[in-house]
Amino acid sequence: MLVISDIMIFYIAVGFTLLVRYIVIERDSSTLLNSVPLHLIPFSIIFALWLVVFWAAGLYDLSKLKNEELFYKNLIITFGVNAAIAVSFFYFIPYFIITPKINLFIDLALTVAILYFWRQYFNKWATKAFKIGIVFLGASPEIMELKEFLSNNPQLGYQTAGILAPDNAIELENLWQDKKFSLIVSAEQFDHSKKLSYLLFKYFKKGVTINDLDKFYETMTNRVPISIIQEAWFLENIGQSTRGFYETTKRIFDIVGSVIIGVITLFISPFVILAIEISYPGAVFYRQQRVGKNGQIFTLIKFRSLISGSSAREAGILYEEKSTLVGKFLRKTHLDELPQVWNILLGQMSFIGPRPEKPELVKKLSEEITFYEMRFLIKPGIAGWAQLHNPKAGPTFKETLEKLQYDLYYVKNRSIFLDFSIILKTTRILLSGAGK
Repeated sequence: MLVISDIMIFYIAVGFTLLVRYIVIERDSSTLLNSVPLHLIPFSIIFALWLVVFWAAGLYDLSKLKNEELFYKNLIITFGVNAAIAVSFFYFIPYFIITPKINLFIDLALTVAILYFWRQYFNKWATKAFKIGIVFLGASPEIMELKEFLSNNPQLGYQTAGILAPDNAIELENLWQDKKFSLIVSAEQFDHSKKLSYLLFKYFKKGVTINDLDKFYETMTNRVPISIIQEAWFLENIGQSTRGFYETTKRIFDIVGSVIIGVITLFISPFVILAIEISYPGAVFYRQQRVGKNGQIFTLIKFRSLISGSSAREAGILYEEKSTLVGKFLRKTHLDELPQVWNILLGQMSFIGPRPEKPELVKKLSEEITFYEMRFLIKPGIAGWAQLHNPKAGPTFKETLEKLQYDLYYVKNRSIFLDFSIILKTTRILLSGAGK
């Protein structure tokens, strides 16, 4: 609905722009008729690019559609990017006949104004419309988390009608008589209890949707609930042989991308190496063992951005690690990551995947967190689903667990479409200066 409405707003704004320019200002209807086909094709191309930018900025993410300062700030900044795209398109790509100045200014002003008020109305309307009543059977921590999440995000369209014990058939029937729910989410698997299956089937026949907690949790949060899945979940949901086309396509993309970025790295490297040599002593490259696919150990390569170990002692620094201005710049701009294209070219990493970790840390976390080693079913990557959703996550147990939940979501749902989405949104994060 939002995508369709945005497309309509884009074209309506162009229509009003031409009317204002040629009817209201110049009073020339013949020029108006001639200008329509001249504007239609180039603006259609621009609109397609705008939709991609909106998507990357999260303006179609329902969890972010709130009438809050952060949302409107994101909307204005994103449209500023779109305005720059439009100006660049017309003035740096001399392919189309028109290079609009007044028309483009009027169109941009109308579009952002209509979008602003439309999104304000939509966000307000979305918090009240399409309320789906939910009954949760069970009172696990995941259910309580979901209850709070849905309460804080009414625009998602769900409202908790009750949290009941699986055997509380009387209260469930009372809620049904009051027509307070149309969805039941059960913490207990249907096939684990004949009594529960019979109860759920009774309401299924009445048109109620029945869902497992793990599936509903994953849909709402884009994470896999580690604490409520078993080994069978991996056998049922993560298949390797069915992804042959995707894996081949991804490998081709990795090779082509690493070659292109590798060439760019060759041109940048002399300047980076010179800056490192002047700024702090020691090796230019940072090499460290990391865990890859199926637990294989490989050597990660980065530009060194810290003075550490023996280099620090030689420089007279009394503590283990120190960052210089050059090092901070390398990490802030992520230029220190560029040598990893060599790891990608060798097939040890991919552009998209869970971040590779140190062997000693993997050993420790595998003992503390159930299924932690399952994130190594695929190649690690520079960018990933976890980094995208929590780019500033630290090393705490809670944050590590959350990152694993995101990683397993990616392992299960990885696809060309999801990878493309991660690339676009990661690009936005890099350009904004966020993340680690």
